[in-house]
Amino acid sequence: MSTDHHHHHHHSDAVPVKIEEGEIIKFTSVIAAAFADDALNRYIFLGRESRPGHPKLSQPELRLQYWLPHIRSRLEGGGILLQTHDWAAVALWLPPGVQKPQPSDTPIPEGAVEYREKFGQIKKKYLGDRLYWYLNLIGRAPGRTEKGAIRNLVEPFLRKAKDQNLPVWLEATNEHARDVYIHLGFRVVEEVRIGVGVVNAEGWAEPGGEGVLNWGMVAGL
Repeated sequence: MSTDHHHHHHHSDAVPVKIEEGEIIKFTSVIAAAFADDALNRYIFLGRESRPGHPKLSQPELRLQYWLPHIRSRLEGGGILLQTHDWAAVALWLPPGVQKPQPSDTPIPEGAVEYREKFGQIKKKYLGDRLYWYLNLIGRAPGRTEKGAIRNLVEPFLRKAKDQNLPVWLEATNEHARDVYIHLGFRVVEEVRIGVGVVNAEGWAEPGGEGVLNWGMVAGL
């Protein structure tokens, strides 16, 4: 929230995504593109078939269809969808008390099951039964370099959480993201490898692979 008295959104503010099909698809396409080269999501998306040149990788429509039910169910469950700088970046926040729902009609990939279980335990360990704000998804549209885009989507909620005396939780899936969040005031509480023995650090199938590294991070705790 800004303290000025203008009622228009500045170009640089975080703007709520309208709850209409066109905007939800726009939001989802930014997330799908932002995570297209993400090692964890590669493993979740392709499972033990994960390899460079997999035909699914060259079909953006499949990624969109993969992400849509997740975004929709989180939105219906009370999630907040935001964009900034005219879709340069988007974020999905889950407010205190809102659980991440699982779309019911799809089998859950083993990478997603492991991710959920491991981070569920870690959250329990650090947050106990406390309410918290959860930065569930955030991504920048490829090719968009607007400064402050990520900050716009994060800082208002850090302030809100601070006012409410609540912690903020996120999982970082790459080192660059981890460092951006550290800069914004988060700290790493735990490193987690997903897919150990199944995929390598890049998320490609490799027997005995070291798995994909992720970071559980918290602010205000």
